[in-house]
Amino acid sequence: MKRLLAHPLFQRWRVVSRAAVATSLAGFALTAILFGVARQMEGEGARAEFEQRTAVRMAAVTRAFDDAVRDLRALNLLFAANGGTITRASFDAFARPLAARNAYLLALEYQRFITHAQRPAFEAAQRRLWPDYALRERLPSGTLVTAGVRARYLVTDYVAPISGNGDAFGYDAWSGAEERATTERAIDSGAPTATPVLHLLQGDGALRGVLLIMPVYRAGAVLADVRARRAAALGTTLAVLDAGMLVGSSLEDARLLSGGDGLVLHGRDMRGARVAVFSHPAPQPTLAAWERWLGGGADTLMRSFEVGGMRWELTALRPPRTLDSQVGSLSILGYGCVLTLAAAALVQQRSVRTRRIESLVERRSADLARAAGALRLHQRAIESAANPILLISATRPGYPIEYANPACERLLGYGPGELLGRPLAVLARPGSDEPGLEELRQALRARRKGHALVRQATRDERELVSEVYIAPVNNEQGLTEHFVVTTYDVTVAKRYEAELAHRARYDTLTGLANRALLADRIERAIAAAGSLPVWAVALDIDHFKLVNDTLGRRLGDEALRALATRIAAALRQTDTAARAGGDDFMLVLTGCSDERQAAGRLQAVREAIAEPLQVDGHTLVFGSSAGVAGYPADGQDPETLVKHAEVAMYRAKQTGRNAVQFYAPHMNAHATDRLALEGALRGALREDQFELHFQPQVELGSGRVVGTEALIRWRHPQFGTVRPERFIALAEETGLIVPIGAWVLRAACRQNVHWQRAGLGQLRIGVNLSARQFSEPDLVQTVRQVLDETGLPPDSLEIELTESMMMADIEAAIETMRCLKTMGVKLSIDDFGTGYSSLSYLRRLPVDVLKIDRSFVRDIAGSADGAAMVGAIISLAHGLRKQVIAEGVETLAQLDYLRGCGCDEVQGHIFSRPEPVHAVERLLRQGRAEPVPLQA
Repeated sequence: MKRLLAHPLFQRWRVVSRAAVATSLAGFALTAILFGVARQMEGEGARAEFEQRTAVRMAAVTRAFDDAVRDLRALNLLFAANGGTITRASFDAFARPLAARNAYLLALEYQRFITHAQRPAFEAAQRRLWPDYALRERLPSGTLVTAGVRARYLVTDYVAPISGNGDAFGYDAWSGAEERATTERAIDSGAPTATPVLHLLQGDGALRGVLLIMPVYRAGAVLADVRARRAAALGTTLAVLDAGMLVGSSLEDARLLSGGDGLVLHGRDMRGARVAVFSHPAPQPTLAAWERWLGGGADTLMRSFEVGGMRWELTALRPPRTLDSQVGSLSILGYGCVLTLAAAALVQQRSVRTRRIESLVERRSADLARAAGALRLHQRAIESAANPILLISATRPGYPIEYANPACERLLGYGPGELLGRPLAVLARPGSDEPGLEELRQALRARRKGHALVRQATRDERELVSEVYIAPVNNEQGLTEHFVVTTYDVTVAKRYEAELAHRARYDTLTGLANRALLADRIERAIAAAGSLPVWAVALDIDHFKLVNDTLGRRLGDEALRALATRIAAALRQTDTAARAGGDDFMLVLTGCSDERQAAGRLQAVREAIAEPLQVDGHTLVFGSSAGVAGYPADGQDPETLVKHAEVAMYRAKQTGRNAVQFYAPHMNAHATDRLALEGALRGALREDQFELHFQPQVELGSGRVVGTEALIRWRHPQFGTVRPERFIALAEETGLIVPIGAWVLRAACRQNVHWQRAGLGQLRIGVNLSARQFSEPDLVQTVRQVLDETGLPPDSLEIELTESMMMADIEAAIETMRCLKTMGVKLSIDDFGTGYSSLSYLRRLPVDVLKIDRSFVRDIAGSADGAAMVGAIISLAHGLRKQVIAEGVETLAQLDYLRGCGCDEVQGHIFSRPEPVHAVERLLRQGRAEPVPLQA
């Protein structure tokens, strides 16, 4: 101890100054504060990241549940669109693709209500398809047994897919308390409702999941209150979900199970207890006690959401943070302690006055050693820097380069030492006079710091965009002897910035302006137009969708690029071409004083579009429809001009396409009317606003009424009676013609069965099919289903087709017609003679009847050629062993001529206009029809 006390170091430091103590305390206090703040910020950052990850996973899970609810709604809408009744084949065709899309969607089912009185007949009907079929229920043990006697059953009738779901077929859902309670809530609310977590029939009863249930009501029922909904319920549609697989697959598909967090999804069983349906444990790192203290404990978040009234809880667990996530705070702690000790030592050193010379020598020596090491370190750091660094002379003309680090030589393409002695200007682009260069020159002249963005030239003449910083280096007298020049290469960043700016204003496929730039171009054109108008043109490529549908999206994109090039080439430089989306383009024409000049310039564009286009060995020819609106007459701002141009373009398409329309105010009213009509049409079928009128068909030889043609009428509560020519084409465009046509077919067949059973004879009913219906792949199945449901004999149904719809794909049309003929349905060609079929095709078409168009019948009396044409059609039809019906017969002269030519049947106003059921039924009961010619 005495030797230790006598040691020179102890003697030197035996008295600690108050300043050193104060410095130590202040340094440690500041270090502790900074460490605490940094640790809190790291914890908050980790918490924020954890909450963000949990929110993303929550969104993925809820989106998967929403997709299941959406699939259930789609299946339910299928029943609603078909009056609550569809066939098993239609159900399978619709539900099987939905069930196959997601593995967690175990089954889509349809459950129907039957009474105990209906049970024997129902089971007998099902046994014709499944011999061992019987209604079943599930015991508490999970065993399926024959269902007991109850007043009412809710039977699983349709299941898709059947594979793996056999136990569900014939299951009485009314026997289970959980399903029954949920079903009653669904019927009362009319909305998708979820069961608690329960054991599913699938997987031998070991699988836990939930059922989404949505009721199917009787068509036309008024669902004003709970009692009405219960009375109108026909059954339910059902989606069977494996909740654990739903969560796991949705998170796995989105790659959200990685990251080290744990996840648990809880639902509720029938008793309200929490049930875990999915669990993904979090890895637990092995940490010492002090590491757990520094990093904090595990963190937990719980988020809840509802699906169909069922509450779910998603719990996320973040394990304790490891030390590698706390580098910042630990660095602050370490550096703070070191700096505090160093500062305290320095203060203590300055406080020690003894042995000043020895201490000064020792300290100077240490300082020199540290300075030499720091100098070597600085030099290595500059040479290792990734960014170019130059040292230039401030006292010699031209600011010659005295040092260039390797990064500078590498970036600019020079070898080691090649830049030394060269003037700084060698690094600028030759002949450049950028504002940034002038800023740097002024900084050099003023001996101050400077910063600018400039373009540099490399040795191999590549162009770089760089941020250049200049800082003066002064000597001990304060005079600037050198400048340090630091360069940051931002070429790639500027290129990305320019590309993003270009994409924000230009279409990525065609290179034309997009809608954002279009508005700016219109505003500029209006500002520069003076007294001349500015013309906005909406241009649509006619029938371009066929290219995508037949040749594919890739060739469609190539064709769009080629058309965009033609359009741009046909315009003047002062004009603008923009792509509005799809095959729609917008043009801005300037310098045209009137509509004639604008139409002439637009015609040049349309002629360029119409030139044959070669794409990947295919020759394509396009037409175009255009609408034109002019400033200031048709709009004072870009938005109004574009809107009115599009209204005029839609008008051009409605009048036959391949045309140009200039905007007129009545077009806007027409477009608004069409939009209102489309909205009303979508609800017309659901609200039972359609009705059928019937026009009798009379046999000329006997005068008997042998059939009727069903014609649809629409009675809207606000619009009144809407004529078919107003809404049929709209229904074709929107696709609503398919469910409307199915309703017409079913209602017509049902009415004809009623007449036949009332003793009015074996009447034939004629139903028109649209081109859209005829192209549906399940047309034959739909007709067969309607005949089975209504009980109408197939030979009492006559389906009327037009020549044009068959000529679109003659081979497919003939095959469809043969399938219908095999069923026994009669076929007729409506409006014969107005289409473009050839006699060779007519010979191959398996039709029974040709219907002469009313335009030919109208010309019988006043035109010898018209009369000869009618006689020729009748002779041709009889020669091909087909019947002939003449439409639109209104006068006795027409009737006598048709009788003389041997026409088989007629229909027209001379016997009866299309009438409602009650009016035409009086004529049917008479059996014969007497001609009543129209009054002049």
